[in-house]
Amino acid sequence: MGPLGQLTDKQRAALLGRINPDRVKELKGMAHLEAWDIRRVLNKIFGICGWDFEVAETELVYHHSEEKKRRNGDGTYLAHTVVYRVTGRLILKDQYGYPIAHFDDGAAGDATNQPSVGDAHDMALKTAMSQALKRTAVNLGDQFGLSLYNDGSLHPTVVATLVPDAGDYTREPVEESA
Repeated sequence: MGPLGQLTDKQRAALLGRINPDRVKELKGMAHLEAWDIRRVLNKIFGICGWDFEVAETELVYHHSEEKKRRNGDGTYLAHTVVYRVTGRLILKDQYGYPIAHFDDGAAGDATNQPSVGDAHDMALKTAMSQALKRTAVNLGDQFGLSLYNDGSLHPTVVATLVPDAGDYTREPVEESA
């Protein structure tokens, strides 16, 4: 039995349902889901201990520091720009905690013109980790932003599977409850 067959009917329905448009945000003209929302939906569908994210590789790609003028014109400060690249693995578990599937992907994250070198590294690394999580989760379908790769479309890209007994879960957007 494949991983989808090990999921409950409710889990399969949630994965194959349409994304709630209220979850989609816009950043720099691009539709996306926020990392906290990805974590929330992973918890909702798979349980708090039903998934894990492992960072496989972290690389400092770029670090540059230079004097910048303060916006208010009152002197200068040392501005730090940092870029990290992270490769991660999203692991899904069955009800007993055994891994049933994993997805690998990577992403880069940056922090620009930060006045603290520590904050610049912290922000860039966390951004790269969040982006890597989002890129691994998108393999699970529209609830994790797959349709958004189609020019920001909210129309489902996966409405059924060919897995025996997985069902056809064409649905309206999944209602979010508190």
